[in-house]
Amino acid sequence: MPQKLRPGTRATLQVRQLMPGEFAWIITLFDPESGNVRSTNYSEKRYGSQDEASAAGKAAVLEFLGNGGQKSLESKPRP
Repeated sequence: MPQKLRPGTRATLQVRQLMPGEFAWIITLFDPESGNVRSTNYSEKRYGSQDEASAAGKAAVLEFLGNGGQKSLESKPRP
């Protein structure tokens, strides 16, 4: 069960091209007190453009942070 996020948790969003015409987002959450990585989340879905992947990643960040970390992102965190 995911832990609740601490106030001040930061998120970074990256979009990576996996193959021509195939993009995915990567979201990294950082603990506000230590600055260490809390989790890294990868999209399972593949997108046809960088803009699509970016928009989907931004929506995933907002949904996740808005739920206080109680709901997982589109995919499960990888160690």
